[in-house]
Amino acid sequence: MSAAAGRTAGAGLALPLYPGPLVDGLSRPISYLRVSLTDRCNYRCTYCMPPEGINPLPRSELLTFEEIVTVVAVLQQVGVRRVRLTGGEPTVRKDLVVLVSHLARLGLDDLALSTNGERLAELAGPLRQAGLGRLNISLDTLDAARFAQVTRHGHLDRVLAGIEAARAAGFACIKLNTVAVAGFNDDELPAICRFAWARGLVPRFIEIMPMSGGALFYPGSLLPAARIRALLEEAFGPGEPGVTYVPGAGPARYLQFRVEGKSVPVGIISAVTEPFCDTCNRVRLSATGQLHVCLAHDESTDLRTVLRSGLRDAELAAALLAAVRGAVAAKRAGHAFTRAGCGGPRKHMVSIGG
Repeated sequence: MSAAAGRTAGAGLALPLYPGPLVDGLSRPISYLRVSLTDRCNYRCTYCMPPEGINPLPRSELLTFEEIVTVVAVLQQVGVRRVRLTGGEPTVRKDLVVLVSHLARLGLDDLALSTNGERLAELAGPLRQAGLGRLNISLDTLDAARFAQVTRHGHLDRVLAGIEAARAAGFACIKLNTVAVAGFNDDELPAICRFAWARGLVPRFIEIMPMSGGALFYPGSLLPAARIRALLEEAFGPGEPGVTYVPGAGPARYLQFRVEGKSVPVGIISAVTEPFCDTCNRVRLSATGQLHVCLAHDESTDLRTVLRSGLRDAELAAALLAAVRGAVAAKRAGHAFTRAGCGGPRKHMVSIGG
């Protein structure tokens, strides 16, 4: 993507039609866009992808960088101020740093990236220099054998090196995301917290979700938010709700603990047992240009066809925004996740980026 193309996508899309912020049919403002860059991943995490993997999409079906910047620029003008890049694993997308540099020029309030950390040792510095503001890094265990088990061939040492490279690069905030799984890593939650706090990072624990039609949701694997809180309070004493200084616009609810004389935060994302649908401010763009207004439902709106329709500038912007507004207007009140692993979508987590 050339600099000229970036300027065209970001600056040439006036919106003479459809003024006003992006709001769904339940008056929830949409201010946060998650953009999947690829359905490919260098890991095969057990809760995210089938053991055999998935058939990767042809590269011709993926949105180009110009198309991604165009969508972001259009939605920015109607209130989307925060963007997170996801995958699959976004760091396997070629020339990721170039895309980050063009998105950074749009002047968003927040530009972040979620990663498994495998390639961060080499990419953290260039990404920060390109304008990336924040990172979420997956870390489900501090035990190398467990790590290899859950990722199916990941390397804990590389992720730990990536974390250190990210710290050195000077990101505004780094969060560690741990999918909390009963009987697998529930005994490690305090240790993961201490690891994060010692490095100035924010630990967050995520309930496993019944994606892939529930096929990857094993009986007894759900560790409910209430149990996560109880395990943390057993280790650190009572937690206080209401942490407001952790940057981001996502669904985590934060507790603050007093540990060794310091106030330290922990986030919990509890989509299954304590849903947060009433405050949802997010939509998701898949790597192929499908707009998903809810992670937990399969329906989507095709923006790639609009992007490749031959329309330009204001006409393209108006057509994109009309499609987005139609999708957002139909956004459901909530999802149907159950503790038994039913009620989820058929799509794989790896295909939409969480």
